[in-house]
Parts: sequence; structure tokens; C-alpha cells
Amino acid sequence: MTRTSTASRPSRTSRSWSSDCRRKSDVSVPEIVVTGLGCVSPFGEGVAAFTAGLRTGRPSESPRTFDPAGYRNSGVYHAAAAGLSPQSRNRPAELAEKALAEAFAQAGLASGTVRAAGLAMASTSAGWHLPDETLDPAGPALDAGADTLALRKEGPAYWLAERWRLDGPHVTISSACASATGALAWAAERIRNGEAPVMAAGAVDVLTEVVFAGFHSMRLLSTTTRPFARDRSGFVLAEGAAFLVLEDADHARARGAEVLAVLAGWGASSDAAHITTPSAEGIARSLRGALADAGRGPEEIAVYHAHGTASVASDAAEASAVAEVLRPSGGRMAVTATKSGCGHTEGAAGLFSAIAAVDAIRTSQLPPVLGVDEPDPAFEVLDLARGTAPADSVAPAVVHASGFGGVNCTVVLDRPGRQRVDALPPRRKVLVHLAAQSSAEQPVRLAAFGDPIADETRNLGEPQDPAFARSPAPDRVTELLGATVGALLGAVGPDTAQRVRSGGLLTGTAFGGQANHGRMQSAIRGRGGRTVDPLDFARSTFNVPASQCSSAFGITGRLEAFLGATGGVEALLSAAEAVATGREQAVLAAGYDAPENRLWRYEKDPDVPAAATALLLGTPQAASAGSIVELAAFRRVAPTSRARSAAALLAAIAEVDRQGAADEVWLDPAGLEEDTVSQLLAGLASPHVVATSEPGAASPLDGHLRALTRLVSGDLTSLTVVTTAECAPSAVVRYQRTDRV
Repeated sequence: MTRTSTASRPSRTSRSWSSDCRRKSDVSVPEIVVTGLGCVSPFGEGVAAFTAGLRTGRPSESPRTFDPAGYRNSGVYHAAAAGLSPQSRNRPAELAEKALAEAFAQAGLASGTVRAAGLAMASTSAGWHLPDETLDPAGPALDAGADTLALRKEGPAYWLAERWRLDGPHVTISSACASATGALAWAAERIRNGEAPVMAAGAVDVLTEVVFAGFHSMRLLSTTTRPFARDRSGFVLAEGAAFLVLEDADHARARGAEVLAVLAGWGASSDAAHITTPSAEGIARSLRGALADAGRGPEEIAVYHAHGTASVASDAAEASAVAEVLRPSGGRMAVTATKSGCGHTEGAAGLFSAIAAVDAIRTSQLPPVLGVDEPDPAFEVLDLARGTAPADSVAPAVVHASGFGGVNCTVVLDRPGRQRVDALPPRRKVLVHLAAQSSAEQPVRLAAFGDPIADETRNLGEPQDPAFARSPAPDRVTELLGATVGALLGAVGPDTAQRVRSGGLLTGTAFGGQANHGRMQSAIRGRGGRTVDPLDFARSTFNVPASQCSSAFGITGRLEAFLGATGGVEALLSAAEAVATGREQAVLAAGYDAPENRLWRYEKDPDVPAAATALLLGTPQAASAGSIVELAAFRRVAPTSRARSAAALLAAIAEVDRQGAADEVWLDPAGLEEDTVSQLLAGLASPHVVATSEPGAASPLDGHLRALTRLVSGDLTSLTVVTTAECAPSAVVRYQRTDRV
């Protein structure tokens, strides 16, 4: 594809902020710029305190939220914020709001003026700071009026969207320690695809004993963090919140905003190997994907902002990948690592590295790698930063993060004015080829969307049995997800199966693997933190079911875990985008949950079914089993009280149906008030109310599957599905019949 300079790129002032899988190319890929930074770090409030602290480091301190007695080491870094107590019930959201306020202030966006902005949040520990409520399987049920925002990982995002009136696209991601770069990538795609002119990409993690005890059980904690040192021995666990404001360049310049940097591209991958020991091959795939997306050659990259956990295996894998991808012809790669100064902020770590990279681009000063007296001689390719770098050696910059489960995500940041832009190809048609369901009550069922469906449960091929590793053994949700993935891979030919493996597995979950944390919390309470089983911790992050399936089936593409009751539907939309934009030929999207993982509950909550539902999306040529179902258009709707009004949902329905009204509209009103439902029904020509009767991320996808079956087995030509849920983003999706390929 031909690349053009930013200066010669045609104007796109008429760009509409919408999402349509059928939308044709604009003139060029939107340039995505950074206009605001904000954080609360172990060095205090603000980016200035953070970047100054990276040059000096700080001593660790004793935890203030739990008793460290009995642990081998007890040093941590608390985030310092005036007026916020480490014991605050709403601490994750409060830290995040301080960081968001600073980022919006720098971007010149005041409260009440950013309604079109979207929000992408990342977190691994939100909710777990209240373990007696969140992680106690025997805890009392909550009454109907209880406020559960502080107990939800997606709580901070919902809270911020309400307080800042952010009505754009909305998501919470929890993909272990790669969550923050995943949030950056998701936010960038919302701008690139024309859904919003402004996106706030943020992350927050707080110190909790259950996470501390987990890392301690794996012997990954140390008194200092010395990435790539000969004597490296692990990291200091830390907490904090960070935000970047991303913006369409034309939008930013039209309002006179200062452009700090350009987000040039991103890449993601799965190791498809061990869930706690990183793989150089997996990291390398993520790096290559980011370079390709950004249009940068390895010789152009000036500095690598490392994940740098200072663990023996992780640093070795990362250094090997850097040598292979960024310096394939030899030479040394300038490297810095923020964890040497501020410790490991878990899922937020990638955003802190991104802030350091943007600040370096602005100031031409690269933060040093602290505490490394003797670098590991095996890592000769790495030129560890020792002080201020010259102006020409800080960009383009690669920022990488990895996490448990072998999940990787990398972003490329560059100076303003150096972006090179591809012409956008026409968006490709997205077909829903197959779907599979698995539950505790019944074996896996397969649906193929041909015309007609004689038997929706017919088997097109032999299911593939997942080759799960012996350790750690898969839990129930992993086995259910494995059954659905195996059924889909067994129903297609080897070429399609390989496209799926390279495309990735995107998942949604409402409750993740919290049963593992429940067992950890019981051990801490009963016998002490040193008795925590490291295998429980290994299985605890919300992306691990997908990660174990990726290892079992050799899925090397992107992994992501979207949170909330509509997380599975977000996985569906993100998979559709990956296909429509030409990023992948085929992708799996799934939702899963099980009752043992809902450790807090309302008194009258229905049981969570143990179930998984997965769909295979791809181009018409991607699958050997033909489909007549096209996912033609969709619209994300934020989970705020304003955006989830009847008017907003009716507008979203009209947008996806602009080619003509759908034959039927299926409404799942799980997250709506009665008066809103009444207004929707009055405003729709052919509504069908299809209530989600069971909680969990699989149930909304089951509603989509029922709608798809209705579409291909009846006399309909189009059907629109509206999905809502409490404290979760809404989605409007249009399906229509298309000619069989």
C-alpha cells in the first residue's frame, strides 16, 4: 500500500464518528495522537513527579493494607495521593479519577465537554482490595439496594464514565499485566475506525494481599527491581493509576490542542506455551505485529521500553525477542525499564511505560535503568539507559507488556509529524460461520449458518480435544471453553483452522476465575499468606481460560479478556473489526462464566450457569463451511445513564439500520429501567423482547445465537440485536442474509 506523509494527507473534516462493518474507505488511516497524560504513581500525584522519580527511584515501604508478617520480604510501593487513604473503599476509582483529571486538563478538555469521548480501562486488582466482600465464598449475600461498584473490576470505568459524562465507546480489559497496552490498542482502534474523536485510555491497580501472596508464592518478589541485571531476583509490587488521552489528529488540531506524540501502531499475540513462563517467540510475534501496523522497520526503532520484570525467565525471553525482531542485523538496542524506578504496577504497568515514552519524546530525556550494577552478559543486544539521551534517540519508541497466560501487547509511539499513513482498504464482509455452546448440563452443541439449517446441532467434523498441560490443571470454565473451541476447530478444514489460530481468541467474562482467588484468600485467612498455592495464582487472571486454550490448540494470535455481563458481545464486536479491517482472516469470540466464580452476590440473584459460547467470524473465503449470515453493522453504546436512554439506543438502532429497517429487532433489556424499555418498544416497528434470564457473559451471546438461528431458518432477511446489562456497555448489532459463497 502506498504511504503518504502527514503534510500531504487530504483533509477528513466530514468524517462521521460511527461504526459500520460495511463502511468503505475514507481517504487514509486516521492519525492517532496523544494530547494528554496523567498519573498517580509511587512518586506522588502527576506526571512531573513520576518522570522525576524514575531518575532517582525510592525506598520500598511496608504494606498499609495488610499485615506483612510471615512473608520472606514485605517491601511495596504505595501510590501517594493527597486526601486518599489506602483503606478507602473506592480507592481504585479515586486514584483513576485523579489521573484522568490531569490527562484531560493537559489535553484542554474540561468536565462536561468530553461527552463524545470514549473510555478504555484496564485493571487486574480492582475489587480485590475488599477481600472480605469480594473473595469470600461464604460471605453474606447483599441486599437489593447494595452498591457493588467497588466490588467490580469494571466499577472504576463505570464510575468515571458517570462522573465525567463519557458517552463514547466503553470497555474494561483484564488481560493480566498486558492489560494497559491492550486498553491503548482498543482505544486506538475506536479512533481509527471512526467511532469517537477522543478516547481516554487508562489503567489502575492497587496493592492487595491476595496478589502480593500470589507473586510471593511464585518467588517473584524482591526488595529492588533490577531488570536485565546479572543478579536480578524479581520485582517490588506497586500500585498506581495512569491515563493517556488519544485523539484523531484532525480533531485535535481543529481545536488547537498540543500534540505530544503519535500512536503509530500496535500488535498483540499469545505465547501458546506456558501460562507463567514467557516465550520469546510469542513476544516476537507481538513486536512484529506492532512494527507492521505502524509501518516501521526494525532499524528505525530508537528505544525499547521494556516490560522488564527482573525475573530470570521473563527478562531472558524479552531480550531474545528484541534481538530477533528489533536488531536482526546486529547492533545494540537502547532500552529503558520503568519498573526499575517505580516497581511493578501490575495491569497498569504498560501505561506507565507509555507515559515515560511520551515524556521522553517531549523532553529528549530517556529515564535510566536503575539498580543494575552489572548487566547480564547474555543480553549483549541491550544497551541499558544510564541517563539523559540525545534528542535523536528517543523515537520511534516501542512499548511492550506481557502477562500471565502468555498474553502480549506492544505499541509504537513516535514524534508528531513523522506519521506515515496507509490508504484504507475497503472494509471486508464479515460472516458468522459457526457457533458452539457447552455447559455443565449438556455436551457441546454446534451450529452452522448455512441455508437452510436442517439440524442446528449437527456436527460437521470431529471436535478437537484440547491438549491441556498437566500443570496447572484446567478449571471448569477452561474445560467448557476448550470444548467449544475444539468443536469449532474440528468443524473446519486445516487451512481455516490455521487462520483461526493466527487470528486469535477474544473472550468476555463477568466473573473470571475468582474461585482461585477465593481459595487464596481462604488460605491467607486460615493458615497465612505463605500457604497460598501458586497454581491457584497461575489460574487466577481473567484471561487464563483463553490462554490455556491457546496453548492446547496452538492459537498464537491476539488474546484479550473483556469484562462485564456484555463482555462476550464486546469480544464479538472486536473480532468482527479484526476481520473487517483486514487485520485477520478469522477470529474466535467467546463468553464464559461459572457459578463458583461469583463470590459476591445479591440475595435474589439467579444462579450463574457453567457455560461457554463461542463463534467463528471470518471473511467469506476464510472457512470451508459456507455461511449466509453477515454481521453487517454494529454500534457500541456506553453504560452511562444518559447514553443508555431510549433515545440513544433508538439512534444507535437507526444508525446500524440505515440501509433499511431490519425485519425484526431483538431486545435484551437486562440493563434497562422499565420506562426505558417501554419507550424502546413504542419506538420500534417490530420488536421482540428476549430477556437474559441467567447472569454471566455467555448468556448474551446465546441470545445472539438464537437470533442467528431465527434469521437463517425463517423468512427474514435482516435482524438487529440489542444487548444491555447492568453496569455494562450496550451493543446494537445488525445481521443479514447474504449470498452463500
